[in-house]
Amino acid sequence: MATALAKRLPSFRVGEKELYLPSATLTFHRSTNPYNARFRVPLTFSKLDLRDYLWHAYSVEILSVRSYVKQQRVRSGRPSDIRPAMRRWHRPRSQKFMTVELARPFVWPEEPTDFSEWNREEVEKSDKEQEEFGKNLSSTKDTNINKERRERMREQAKELLEGKTRWTPGVGRAQGTFVSRA
Repeated sequence: MATALAKRLPSFRVGEKELYLPSATLTFHRSTNPYNARFRVPLTFSKLDLRDYLWHAYSVEILSVRSYVKQQRVRSGRPSDIRPAMRRWHRPRSQKFMTVELARPFVWPEEPTDFSEWNREEVEKSDKEQEEFGKNLSSTKDTNINKERRERMREQAKELLEGKTRWTPGVGRAQGTFVSRA
């Protein structure tokens, strides 16, 4: 009875602050060492908070905690600006990382080879379409090269030079004269 109770109790003093619905987001980063776990935590998070969180949420006992704050590079413009403004600088919010030493090793599960359950092909197609759509909306859309149109024009020019087809004016053009769009 006493040994079973001792197994359930941690070897450290547990915090007494009760928190039922935490608003903090912790990100667990993959590491190669199974005895170390790395987390990205909010700047207000302390070592004791992380230790208590891991114990109460996952019953994971940790031996030590190391934390460091990674300062971000200075960037031009304001974070709310669509385009970066010259001569206006800001430093994005710093990021806090904590590395804990685990009492028992944690081994990541194998990465899946069959992604059919997650519709990976569909997601990749959607990402590609969004990227192409975004290129056509950006400020540099006039510098984009439409490869399909280029190929069609090359084939038309080849047919004209070989005499297979005869040139006819396109839409919005009179016989041989150019109508401006202005």
